[in-house]
Amino acid sequence: MTASRVDDFLQSARAATGLNDFGESEDFLVGLRIICADLGDAPNVEGAARERLLGAIDAALATRLRLVEERKAVPAVCEEAIEGPLVLIGLPRTGTTALVDLLAQDPAARAPTQWENGNLFPPPKKAEWASDPRIAELQARLDAEAPHNPMVAMGLHAFGAMLPDECNAFTGLEFWSPNLAVLAHLPRYSEWLRWASPARPYRAHKWVLQHMQHFGPGGRWLLKSPFHVHALPALVAEYPDAVFVQTHRDPKALMPSMCGLYSTIRGEGPGDPRRAITGAELCRVWGAGMQRAMAARLDPALNARVFDVSHRAMIEDPLGTLRSVYDHFRLPFTAAAEAAARAWLANPAQHMSKVKFTLEEYGLTEAQVEDAFGPYAERFKAYF
Repeated sequence: MTASRVDDFLQSARAATGLNDFGESEDFLVGLRIICADLGDAPNVEGAARERLLGAIDAALATRLRLVEERKAVPAVCEEAIEGPLVLIGLPRTGTTALVDLLAQDPAARAPTQWENGNLFPPPKKAEWASDPRIAELQARLDAEAPHNPMVAMGLHAFGAMLPDECNAFTGLEFWSPNLAVLAHLPRYSEWLRWASPARPYRAHKWVLQHMQHFGPGGRWLLKSPFHVHALPALVAEYPDAVFVQTHRDPKALMPSMCGLYSTIRGEGPGDPRRAITGAELCRVWGAGMQRAMAARLDPALNARVFDVSHRAMIEDPLGTLRSVYDHFRLPFTAAAEAAARAWLANPAQHMSKVKFTLEEYGLTEAQVEDAFGPYAERFKAYF
């Protein structure tokens, strides 16, 4: 059943694009096979969640086909050098989004934007990138959807065509991404994410950055995804001069917020028994992620690439925190960068959510969270 379903997805993508080549490596099929095994259990993935997941799979496969074809047709894309990316990591709900938004105000920075992440093809024209009509089209759709989007209504996340976006969708092209797991309960896939060590999970990630750099503006790459904590050595292998900012917050404070985010996306309202499944799942997956990050940072060379930032400091002194990042990496904090940062802070897209969740809502206790994140909390408690 699983093999047949995988073949159905591949054939559907080929038919939709008229293309056939997914790339020389078939590593991406591992994650896809595991998702298909979860899809075979109808009670786990039903209704709208199932449709969203099917759509995400179709989109990832079609994008992969188009990227591979482009790299054959436009060899210059493959020659784009991705140099010195600044990568934000850390557990979800630790301020990575607020910090990447602030860093992205620098005219010298280049972050993937929400509009281009969803519109890689056809590629934009470089000279017309900032005025591409798809920007206004997406913003109009987001504005129309905002009153009915619980993520927006609850203040859990801000959407905007020109806002920086996470690069989880790029690793989704390898079917190694929390963007897929967040859509529904996928027990096999979540456990695989927890333990998997794909050979080159950032292969297609680099394809996307090269595509964006070739057809869009230049600048110092600014990337962000909490999920990178699961594979820092693999990211460095793909981007040898990458440097990192890791944000920190007490797991006992962030776990209810993370669970609230996931349950909102999954449509699990108050009292839904599936919330307990979500709580246990996130403790396992992200607890393992932080253990992996700590193990990776035992390597002095990799650890030297990381600058640690407190979530608390970001709230109390965002401009001072921003300055500390520039100072640490010896980046020029120009007058233009400072003016843009101050203007952003006067009217930011992201605000602290006023909705409060509790561990108890998700079947969790402080002892369970401490068990999952204890070594991490012990090492970085000074940042809490």
